[in-house]
Amino acid sequence: MSNPLGLRRMTAALASLAVIAVSATSGLAQEPMPPDAHYTAQNATEPRAADATAVASAWVTPLVLDFGPVGVGFTSAVQTVSITNTGTTTLTNFAGGAPLDTQFLASQNCAGGVAPGASCKYFFSFKPTAVGTFTTTSNSSTNAGNIVITLRGTGVGAGLHVTPLSFDFHRVVSGTTSPNQIATIRNTGATTLTNFAGGAPFDTQFGASQNCAGGVAPGASCQYFFNFSPKSTGPISTTSNSSTNAGPFVIALQGEGLPGPSVPLTNDKWVTPLFLDFGPVGIGITSPPQTVTITNTGSSVLGSFAGGAPFDPQFSATQNCAGGVAPGASCRYVFRFTPTAAGTFTTTSNSSSSAGPIVITLRGTGVGASFYASPLSLDFGYVPVGSTSPPQVVIITNTSPTTLTNFAGGAPFDPQFGATQNCAGGVPPGGSCRYTFTFKPNALGRVTSSSNSSTNGGPLVIQLAGGVAPPTISMDFSPASVEVGKVTTLRYTITNTNAALAATGVGLNNALPAGLKVASPSGAIASPECNSPTINATPGGGNIVIADGAITGGKVCVITVQVKPEAAGDLVNAVAVSSVNGGTGNTATATLVVRYRVKLPIVVRQT
Repeated sequence: MSNPLGLRRMTAALASLAVIAVSATSGLAQEPMPPDAHYTAQNATEPRAADATAVASAWVTPLVLDFGPVGVGFTSAVQTVSITNTGTTTLTNFAGGAPLDTQFLASQNCAGGVAPGASCKYFFSFKPTAVGTFTTTSNSSTNAGNIVITLRGTGVGAGLHVTPLSFDFHRVVSGTTSPNQIATIRNTGATTLTNFAGGAPFDTQFGASQNCAGGVAPGASCQYFFNFSPKSTGPISTTSNSSTNAGPFVIALQGEGLPGPSVPLTNDKWVTPLFLDFGPVGIGITSPPQTVTITNTGSSVLGSFAGGAPFDPQFSATQNCAGGVAPGASCRYVFRFTPTAAGTFTTTSNSSSSAGPIVITLRGTGVGASFYASPLSLDFGYVPVGSTSPPQVVIITNTSPTTLTNFAGGAPFDPQFGATQNCAGGVPPGGSCRYTFTFKPNALGRVTSSSNSSTNGGPLVIQLAGGVAPPTISMDFSPASVEVGKVTTLRYTITNTNAALAATGVGLNNALPAGLKVASPSGAIASPECNSPTINATPGGGNIVIADGAITGGKVCVITVQVKPEAAGDLVNAVAVSSVNGGTGNTATATLVVRYRVKLPIVVRQT
């Protein structure tokens, strides 16, 4: 695969885990989904004894989906969760699954049941109705156990970038109208920029129109058009104040009314605009240029230009004015913004000329790298010892205007999980890369680990799990204290702690302590949750052997056998439980207190 994940072990590839959604039969629409290459686990069905009763079992992956930033009112791309039947009977009885938060949507194609070895899917999407980060779960049940999928997404509103923020119309004869000057309003958010209100300059000698009222799509722009029609003489200034669903903005306007045509001054200039905003720009990225026009409104050559370099070196400037500007002609200052850090920065460009000083205000916002990754939790289910699972994939998407880079770490802490990636070269804005994981167990049992990476956009943690947890057992005698020769019940309580994966081939071999034998009759009974195990408990024998049990995810199997002590004392019984697909579980102990029955003579006193 591409570059190894920076650290030790990285195995082969793991299956293409599309991340997408849960729903279930309670009110969720079934939706046929496009085919993909998701692993169907045809050869990963868990081993179990041939004569055991058929049992339902489900492998569910992934378990945590993140939809990242989504515009309010917009719907994300679909992410998928695959449910594979690893049991020996139809996976059915799907119920529930609708996310608790209705901003998350779900459908599924599981309701008709899933044959052994086959798969179905839950499909999720996110349609935020408000700004903020939201987390919820999709909880469903099946005949194999419960399925819980965690869902996360961030609602993003509109963003607002306006430039220029100050215009000068210079000298205009009263009763005439200047040419338009244009402000550009750009939507830097993820939902439509709308609800434009206001904007008319307070002084009606300035006119305004706009093409923004219909709303501005994410990444698009609209314009405000301003002109100046003085009805009085002298300097005039005002503002245009607007509001939007992304907040307000103010544009400053100034000009001078003249009573009529006048003789030009010897040294005069007109500079506009006076305030440029570069908006959000990725760290290390250079913004598009913005221009200030300097027009010679005097009668002599405009020259002697000096200075002009912005005080903050994150802003750069060039110009074509140095050779001088003839009367009536123009030159330009061109500015750019290349942020070196995150934050909003403001500076000025101060220059001088033969017609006086020129001061331009500059502002820009540096934006660091950011990303989202999905899925965030992978489960590889049962994989035979020594075999390598198909790969599962995590997609890392750059949601910022700067390159996502500096990937380090990522190798799972447990070397039974392998990892590779193609992110080391960096991810451009809007691009994505992949981490690919596999699982190669060296022993039976449930294995959990994580892949921890760092980037210039922050840390990334992927949870990994594989295998089947072995069953757990507890044991007791009832009653726990008896006389020699009296029968008591030995009870084994065996629990499958897996949520939906069945424990198959469940069994134990209990060598009873000396002095304790199987009673006659043995009265051996297994609850239905045990799925008809074989119980070998010969009356008078000192061993109890249980085999070929199968327990559905989350269920508890209870087996009882009658036993009888032959000697007094504290008889300590110990036994371990195991399953074919999960290995050996814990060891349980129970103590039976056995006493002889003491018969005391009855003494009758004569009085």
